[in-house]
Amino acid sequence: MEDLNFSKATIISFSSILLLFALFHLYLISTLGKKYTNLAKSNKLLVYDIMPNRGIIFDDKNQPLTFNNPTFILEINSKDTLNNLIEKYPEIKKLYNKLSAEEQATFPLTLYNVNDKLTAQILNEPEFKSLVKLSTVRSYKYPYTFAHTIGYTSKVFKEDLDKNPKLYFNDIIGRSGLEKYYDDKLRGQHGKKVVEVDALGNIIAENLEKSTPAVNGANIKTNINTKMQRDLYNSIAYVTEKYHIKGGAGVIIEVNTGAVKAIVSYPSYNINDFAKGIDAKTYNKLLKDPRLPLFNRATMAQAPPGSTFKTMVAISALQENAITEYTKFYSSGTITLAGGTPFQEYHKHVYGWLTVRDALMVSSNIFFCKTILKLGIDKLDAYLEKFGIGQETGIDLPSEAKGRIPSIEEKIKLAKNGAYWLDPIWYPEGDSCNSAIGQGITLVTPVQLANVAATIANNGTVYQPQIADKIQYPNYTEDIKPKVKDHVPASQHVFDIVKQGMYLSVHGSRAIIRNLAGTPVTVAAKTGTAEFGVKTKDGYVNTHAWVMGFYPYEKPKYAFAVFLEAGGSSLHASEVMQVFLDKQYK
Repeated sequence: MEDLNFSKATIISFSSILLLFALFHLYLISTLGKKYTNLAKSNKLLVYDIMPNRGIIFDDKNQPLTFNNPTFILEINSKDTLNNLIEKYPEIKKLYNKLSAEEQATFPLTLYNVNDKLTAQILNEPEFKSLVKLSTVRSYKYPYTFAHTIGYTSKVFKEDLDKNPKLYFNDIIGRSGLEKYYDDKLRGQHGKKVVEVDALGNIIAENLEKSTPAVNGANIKTNINTKMQRDLYNSIAYVTEKYHIKGGAGVIIEVNTGAVKAIVSYPSYNINDFAKGIDAKTYNKLLKDPRLPLFNRATMAQAPPGSTFKTMVAISALQENAITEYTKFYSSGTITLAGGTPFQEYHKHVYGWLTVRDALMVSSNIFFCKTILKLGIDKLDAYLEKFGIGQETGIDLPSEAKGRIPSIEEKIKLAKNGAYWLDPIWYPEGDSCNSAIGQGITLVTPVQLANVAATIANNGTVYQPQIADKIQYPNYTEDIKPKVKDHVPASQHVFDIVKQGMYLSVHGSRAIIRNLAGTPVTVAAKTGTAEFGVKTKDGYVNTHAWVMGFYPYEKPKYAFAVFLEAGGSSLHASEVMQVFLDKQYK
């Protein structure tokens, strides 16, 4: 019986143990379940920004003009972290000092152009390694030649984010030139990578449904021919330095499309300095440079056009029958206008009897004075508006000056709004004759005048100058078609007469632009020596130099304009084209 009783006790004890184990198991499951449920609840979805690659800008031969070079950056979220980093690595201070005062005071801040050696050191520091990010920096193949055309990029600033909520804090955006004009296309679209992380920060999985890929920016294929751009830039640089001229600009446009083949401003600056983050000393030096290297003279310089303007006066007068191709006026060197005002030829030359072709050849002031008195300023202005004077051409660059038309209303408005040297009245003879030779209140830009030359060469079609040729998106290409802005209402015969006069100006028996007669291609042109500044008793001391025209004369393909600020004789401007064409047709 004892054995039986013992077996019962054992069974009871074992049952109790099983019961206790079962209860403990239930407790454990309940406790751990709550724990893992809580852990699961503490898992988070983190969103990582994926930056797109900025689109590349190409020339007309599909050669890249811009590049995206990989670089390391540091994203620093607090002043304490910055100070700790500087204490450990003093060279960080140099990168920090390149930032503006506003950037230095705003966190998080980004330090750019961290060299490989410093990056490797920081990555070995557990405290700092998470600050290192991979980014890209824009670079340019021809940083001076294309500075005003392509422009440059930089990181976004707080004011950019305030103005455009679509921007990201780490975006690179265009600041000038094509980079700015086409920024929304070049910049692309950010993507996002959504991942699930646990409470310890470990990535568990990527949420593919919520993640989206970045869309790279569109590429821009331009109409710019790199050889033409470089040759024009170097030609302006050569002549400008040779004669100690302040600066200049040049534009070359396809006659029958408006495609811009070259557009330069000199002196220039290194856009790679800006893309990398220009330091204050270098920037201030550029700002204080009296030759204004940051100023895009091709689209923003406004100056009287001088005698280049006579081409438009001739077209207007011929079409309105104020003169015919056979009309002759006598040039006696000097004439007297109403009120006893003298009006004279350049250096008081006596040219004798002149037709309109002759007058363009020798650039007679008196012929065009007599012409405008028969035509009238109001009729001239109507044609000037068709040519685009006093208006933006619409070129695809972010900044463009309008110039000014020589109207009665414009003169009176100027006189009443600060132009103290002007009388608030239009003198029918004096002001009209002054306007007819490209003086007075008339202002044009180099790109406007190149467009005028193109319009004359193609017999009256005014195209919008266009730098971009194609916008190449990741999935399709948008062709940019030529855009017709207007038509000058004159006959082909009228245009032919003026083109013949421009040909004679280079190749005629009394040609005044003889330095273009020996170029490898036949050129038709018109120069202008535009007076400006304070007039002394002996006349104006300072002059701008202009030349505009087209080539080849037999079948015009390209139109051009060259402007030299305070460039002296107009022959300096035509020398630019002489040097340029010699380079082009070697």
